[in-house]
Amino acid sequence: MSRDRFDLPISRRRFLELVAASAAMTAAGCDFGSPVLPGDPFTLGVASGDPLADRVVLWTRLAPTPLAPDGAAGMPPVPVTVFWEVANDEAFRSIVRAGSAVADPSLGHSVHVDVNGLAPDRWYFYRFHADGHVSPVGRTRTFPAPSAAPALMRFASASCQNWKSGYYTAHHHLAQEDLDFVAFLGDYIYESGVGGEVRDHDGPRIETLAGYRNRYALYKSDPNLAEAHRRFPWLVTWDDHEVANNYAGELRDENGAPYPVPFLDLRAWAYQAWYENTPVRLLPPKGASFRIYRDLAFGDLAKLFVLDTRQYRTDQDCNDRALDPICATFPNPDGDMLGAAQESWLLGGLAASNARWNVMAQQVVFSPTPIGTRLNFDQWDGYPFARQRIVDFLRARPLRNSVILTGDIHASGVGWVPGQTPGAPSTFSDPIASEFVATGISSGGLDEGTASLIELLFNSYPHVEYFEAVSRGYVRHEVTRDAWRADYRFVETVLEESSPISTAVSFVVEHGDPRPQPA
Repeated sequence: MSRDRFDLPISRRRFLELVAASAAMTAAGCDFGSPVLPGDPFTLGVASGDPLADRVVLWTRLAPTPLAPDGAAGMPPVPVTVFWEVANDEAFRSIVRAGSAVADPSLGHSVHVDVNGLAPDRWYFYRFHADGHVSPVGRTRTFPAPSAAPALMRFASASCQNWKSGYYTAHHHLAQEDLDFVAFLGDYIYESGVGGEVRDHDGPRIETLAGYRNRYALYKSDPNLAEAHRRFPWLVTWDDHEVANNYAGELRDENGAPYPVPFLDLRAWAYQAWYENTPVRLLPPKGASFRIYRDLAFGDLAKLFVLDTRQYRTDQDCNDRALDPICATFPNPDGDMLGAAQESWLLGGLAASNARWNVMAQQVVFSPTPIGTRLNFDQWDGYPFARQRIVDFLRARPLRNSVILTGDIHASGVGWVPGQTPGAPSTFSDPIASEFVATGISSGGLDEGTASLIELLFNSYPHVEYFEAVSRGYVRHEVTRDAWRADYRFVETVLEESSPISTAVSFVVEHGDPRPQPA
C-alpha cells in the first residue's frame, strides 16, 4: 500500500490549507519530495475497491503522458506526494477523512490508500490532489457490517475486455446501473500485439514491465471503463491474459511463441503491473509470487471468495487446446487448479461461513461441459480430481446456497453444478451449486455457425439452463435473502461506440435450491 503521511478526520478548510501550502511551496521551488509535473497526472482516472464495513481502497496512478515508451507515463523518477480526501457529499463540504500518500516510481507512481474509520453500509465521494491538479471525483461505498442483515445486494459480474475486439459499449451501460459493486473476473488486459479488428494495441506482444504498464494505460484511457471505475468499487481478480495466454503456474503456453526472457521474470512484471493498476487491499508483490485470493463479507447476506485459478495450477493435460480429444495422460490425479494452500483456505472459509449466500468469484467454467470425447482442458474439466474435492465438500453442506461466478470463455451460461456425474451429461444429477458465466465485455467469441452447434449441444444437457456464445455484455445480479436474480445484459454490437443494451434472459435461484429457473 502507499505510504500514508497522515490519515485523520479533518476539516475542509484545514485540508485545503495544506493542499494550497503544498502547491505554493512547489511553485516557489521548495524541495519537499513533490516536483512540478509536466501535465495533468490524473489521465488514468480514479478507482476504488475491496470495500469492508469500515474501509475501502482508493486508487490512482500518476500519468501525465500515459503511453510514454519507457513505461514511466511522463513522470520524473522521484516520489511524489498525493493528497486525498473522502466526503459525504460530491461538493466536499463534509469531509470525513483526508490525508496524503507517496506515489513511488518503483510502483509506477500508483497510489493505494486504505481509508479506514468510515461508517458501514454507506456511500462516499473521494478525490486526489497533486501539484495543483485535482482528479475526477470518484464514488464509492462501504459494505454492511458482518453482523448486519442487509435485505439486498446488487452488483455486476464482467470479464474479458480485449481492446482490439471492440468498444467498451457495455461499460457505458454498466456505469448507469444501480449497483453496490462490480466483480471483474479476469482478462482486464490482453498481452497480444497489434492487428485488431476494431481498434489496435499500442505495440507488439508484451515482454517487458514497461509494456505491461502501457497496456493498462491504453485500456484505462477508454472513458467508458474509467466511468465504470469512478462510479462503483470493484472486486478484481486476474485470469491468463494479464500475463500470457493459457499460462499454468510457472509454465507458459507451449502452443505460443517462446519469450526472450525467463517466464517467471515475465510473470513478475505482469503481477507488478496488475497491482499498480488495480484497487486492491494487498501489499505490493515481491518477485513472481503474489497472493491475491481473499474474501469479503456483505453483512450476513453474502460471503465473497475471490479466487486465483492461474498462479498455482499444474500444467494442462493434452496440449491444453480447447476441445482437444482426451489423451492417454488424462485424467491426472495430481492435477491441481487452486494449489493446496488456496484450496484449504477456501474450504475452511466456506465451512466457517454463516452467510446466506456463499459466492466463489473465479475465472474458468466449473461445471462439466464435455463435447463428446473432447474437453476444454484449460477449464475445470481439465482438473477433475481438484473439482471433485470441492464438489464433495459442497455436497456435504446442509444448505445448498453456493454460487459460482465465472468469466473467461466469451460466452454466457446459466446452470447448476452436478454432484453426481456417473456417465454422459444426460445422467448428471444432484444439484449442489449454481453457476453464472458472464460473457466478455468486448472479447470476440465463436462464429455464428460454430456457436449455434455448441449452443444446441450444451442446451441439451440437463444441468445447463442457458448457453449463448455470440453476444457481449455483463450480468446484473440482484440478491435478496430468499432469491438470487441474474439478468444477462447484452449490447447490440461492440463495433460501434454507441449501441443499445437489453436484457436477453433472466434467471432466479431460490435459496436452498441451486437450480436456476427462468424469471
